[in-house]
Amino acid sequence: MAATAGKQLGTLAAAFYHHQKLNLHCYQLCSLLQVRNYAARKGTREKARKKKVKVEVKKVGWTPHNQKKKSESLSMAVLNPNDSWKVSPIDDVWLGKYHKWKVYPFAEAVECHRETHHPTCYNLPNAFINAYIELDMHGEKPTKMVEAFTRTVNMPHVFDHGENRTVIAFAKTPELLQMADKAGATICGDGQLIKKIQKGEISVSDFTATVAHPEIMAELSVIRGLMKRKFPNPRVGTLGLDLSVMIRKILYGIQYKAVPYEDHPSIGRITVPIGRLTMDTKQLEENFITVIKDVEQVRPKRDGLFITRTSLRSPPSPEMLKVDFQQYFEEKNSADASYESDDDEEIVRSNVI
Repeated sequence: MAATAGKQLGTLAAAFYHHQKLNLHCYQLCSLLQVRNYAARKGTREKARKKKVKVEVKKVGWTPHNQKKKSESLSMAVLNPNDSWKVSPIDDVWLGKYHKWKVYPFAEAVECHRETHHPTCYNLPNAFINAYIELDMHGEKPTKMVEAFTRTVNMPHVFDHGENRTVIAFAKTPELLQMADKAGATICGDGQLIKKIQKGEISVSDFTATVAHPEIMAELSVIRGLMKRKFPNPRVGTLGLDLSVMIRKILYGIQYKAVPYEDHPSIGRITVPIGRLTMDTKQLEENFITVIKDVEQVRPKRDGLFITRTSLRSPPSPEMLKVDFQQYFEEKNSADASYESDDDEEIVRSNVI
């Protein structure tokens, strides 16, 4: 009986042990399920809170059609500047969709704008005449495009650009200060001018730009914090030996920017004024040549044209008159070829002798 009772007690103890172990596993499993359920409930609550947030819908009033912002949608004429496959017009009236865009001589294009701005039409005889330049922005690699760039060109024939520009010139010697004054600098000075700026008697922010000669840079570094971005820099063209050239470029130089289209970054355009309609036609043409040659300096190292098309515009007239720009580069190329042929002849003569 004692042995049987011992076996029963051992069986009960083993059963109790297994029961406790099973309860421990169930507790662990329940705690894990509780965490998972809580995580699921938390996500659900966050979604519900987001649904309750009211989104304010801004009501846009009615806008007239002539005040709506027009999108920069490019026409096929802009996408395909080469229209050599089209038929030439035979009279004064033609459809631009099916015929070539007429190319005007520069003098004739200027004369046409003068007629439209006559007192009997727009009555703006002294209006600006702008050069509109279209570019192929493809870089050296087919997938890489030329980034937007800004340049300042010094026109051979200055004109009233409509801006009030002022320049401060810094130099040590009286000769350089006299040269800067003749070039058109608003204020010229040496160390005394630097002290006035340091005391606050003169504010650099009231002037368009500052130029300086390299000899005075050691003294000028004292007010570098006051000048900030207007501190003379050779990269910007405000620090150099020739003060007169820098001052004239700031006062009379024309700044232009090449901007690619948003939808078509491979096509860019430049709008830059080259003068006024009252100027001599030859002077306007020389300014135009200066601009296109300055733009050509930025061209990437690849085959093909960088400037694809040029035209003349004169606001407020929407008229665009296409002019030939390649003739000005052909003159340079022919001159270079003739120079090379002369050199070849001299080499041959020297070899014969």
